[in-house]
Amino acid sequence: MNYRLATILAREAVSGDKTKVIDLNLVDPVSQMQVIYESTGAGSGPPVALAAACVTKIELVDGSDVLYMLDGYGAQAVDFYHRKKEPPNLNVYLSGFQAQMVFNMNYGRYLWDPILAFDPRKYKNPQLKISIDVDAGGQGASAGFLTVLANIFDEKIVSPTGFLMQKEIKEYNLGSSTNEPTLMPTDYPIRKLFIKSLVPGTGPEACFANIKLSEDNDKKIPYNNTIADVLRMIVGQGPIYHENQEQTIGGSGGYIYHTPAYYPMINANNCVGENVAYTLTVYGGEGGRGYVYAEGSVSNMQISIVGYCPHGAIEIPFGLQDEIDDWYDVTKLGSLKLDILSGSGRSEACQIMVQQHRAY
Repeated sequence: MNYRLATILAREAVSGDKTKVIDLNLVDPVSQMQVIYESTGAGSGPPVALAAACVTKIELVDGSDVLYMLDGYGAQAVDFYHRKKEPPNLNVYLSGFQAQMVFNMNYGRYLWDPILAFDPRKYKNPQLKISIDVDAGGQGASAGFLTVLANIFDEKIVSPTGFLMQKEIKEYNLGSSTNEPTLMPTDYPIRKLFIKSLVPGTGPEACFANIKLSEDNDKKIPYNNTIADVLRMIVGQGPIYHENQEQTIGGSGGYIYHTPAYYPMINANNCVGENVAYTLTVYGGEGGRGYVYAEGSVSNMQISIVGYCPHGAIEIPFGLQDEIDDWYDVTKLGSLKLDILSGSGRSEACQIMVQQHRAY
């Protein structure tokens, strides 16, 4: 068999907040790792947030060398922009059911890329660290399950020349109409840049105003665009994000949390075994949070959401994405500065993330 799905961590119960540390004893190159977290619903009412919020950090490290580092929301957003496809989440927020969240860690340009893959033999002590906060998301959750799988090369002999490294490089709080300069890493070529701010009820178009990239103290300015320009590029070139959910409201109205944060459209209907003679209204949705209101008490609901900017993340790709030599080679620069101008009245957290080409 050329390829194999290997189990790194068999399904393990999680009964409280923890950081799971896994020594990677693999010898074959890895094309993709999958972290799966299942949040167990309890009680009644809507979720406090999507279950992806329960995964507060995913890290791949080799001693002090960080090879991958994102939180759950960031990991899912980067994965969607990378594969142009939603992860196979099961957003079921009902008591006694598991809301299943999938976090794909992609090391190649595509699955089974023979040129780019994570080769554990290149490192002395690679470890995977997964931090869980059991009640940060889900429906009244206080427990769950964690599984880790890997798509590895088996009998197919490959000699990868490097892999895609994805991590958060900075988190800070936005300031109203304030510029935030950030010195970007110039150690490896950059394939994608991401900025993310998830503000329930507020879309990313209001969080940011302008994005500027400056080389060597403004000697060259390769990027200086309004957020409206950037969002048009995303909407025009990338797919729309589709998401289905089932949940309980537990009253005549309540919040709906979802992944698309920009220009969402929400449809909802009752999911009960009898005809209900009252209307159901859904509104809002910007920033990954909508609201449902009904004339009577709402029990189980089925919800369909479409939109853009998963978890409030915005992608800025560099070069032809399948051609390694066409990516942004910042290693030739003296300095690279990212300057983000925030929107008016903003004070929420913002994350800056990158996808880099790391050669062996």
